[in-house]
Amino acid sequence: MRGIGNILIGLVFIGGGLSGQLALLGTDSPMALAFVGLLILGFGVYQAMSGPRDEEA
Repeated sequence: MRGIGNILIGLVFIGGGLSGQLALLGTDSPMALAFVGLLILGFGVYQAMSGPRDEEA
């Protein structure tokens, strides 16, 4: 199923950012990592909800 990997990575980034255990490289900001995780999670949900695409057009 599409998007599951992005959802899992997004959840890990959000959890690590909000707990303060992980930080976004280059910024040393846990909140920035949580925000990036939110974006990745949203993209994964979009992919999962859009369903499979018909590649034969």
